[in-house]
Amino acid sequence: MIYFDNAATTAPYKEALETYMTVSEKYFFNTASIHQSGKDAARLLEAARKQMLDLMELKNYDLVFTASATESNNIAIQSMLRRKKQFGKTILTSELEHPSIVNVLEEMKQDGFNVKYIDTKQDGTVDLEHLKTLLDSDVVFVTVMALNNIVGSVQPVREITKILKDYPKVHFHVDATQAVGKADIDYNGVDTISISAHKFNGVKGIGGLFIRDLATMKPVLYGGGHEYNVRSGTVNLPGIAAMAKALRLTLGEAREVNKRLSQFNMKIRESVEEMEFIRLQPKAAPYIVNMSFVGAKGEVVVNALSKRGIAVSTTSACASKLATLNETLLALDNEDNVIEGSIRISMGRSTTADDVKQLITALKEVYEELGDVLK
Repeated sequence: MIYFDNAATTAPYKEALETYMTVSEKYFFNTASIHQSGKDAARLLEAARKQMLDLMELKNYDLVFTASATESNNIAIQSMLRRKKQFGKTILTSELEHPSIVNVLEEMKQDGFNVKYIDTKQDGTVDLEHLKTLLDSDVVFVTVMALNNIVGSVQPVREITKILKDYPKVHFHVDATQAVGKADIDYNGVDTISISAHKFNGVKGIGGLFIRDLATMKPVLYGGGHEYNVRSGTVNLPGIAAMAKALRLTLGEAREVNKRLSQFNMKIRESVEEMEFIRLQPKAAPYIVNMSFVGAKGEVVVNALSKRGIAVSTTSACASKLATLNETLLALDNEDNVIEGSIRISMGRSTTADDVKQLITALKEVYEELGDVLK
């Protein structure tokens, strides 16, 4: 199977897996234990934490390790809104967010919060002028994803940070799950930032939440007080060490990988641009190509490609089984039949020129196979 679903998950680096196994064997101790072995494990934990803060150029932040970006998003939103409720009840977010943001915000409406959506421009970025019109004294929380998981649009995080300086009671959260190693973004000034290791060739089951002011965070899960009493539970030290290794390797090769994937991205687009019933979403991050077989169903195209040994997806892997139109594609003013026929091709560090060649051949075959279905 040729893998073009890297936005869903990535294959771990061999070095990350080796780190995971070594730490599992030699440092399986509980980092909260006060015996010498526990202290040795705790030192490794703090070394990994410091390395990640340095690599992300967030040296003045704290980093809380979690089980996933979904958990990180939940902690940031629920913890902060509990604290902010007395100061205001309006939340601003983009129309492009992942379900782990959208569904939490919908739940927070039950606690009396109002959710307002920032308009989206045709290139898939948030409309900063509309954001400015939404900001008032009742706004306490703004959340915008760094890089969209459906079309790859990169959000103006730095510009939003500057705008929010005039609103000191607003907490700015960024879901950076898809962006690590794929977009050059300065997160300094953002209040909380979520990441997940398996999106940048680490192992599954480990994520992180970078926090600018740790004292403002309250726990969502209560327990033994691990991770600064923000996220209790015995820490996943092997996963953390593997994540630190994956982050170092990812950032070290990011420029070369992104240059190569950008070339592949253009080749894929050029190969289908003359096909009458294929619609391409705007190019943004190099590793994502979103296209629609208009008149067909995205699931049909995915299955047809899968039979040819090509793995792609429809929308987010976390939402692709839901019978709803994708919010990102709706925000970009796509017609229903374009959204229904959408597939996401997402490349990774291991994608080769031959992989792309075989993908292009398969896309053309499926296009011909669908024939009169397309319109």
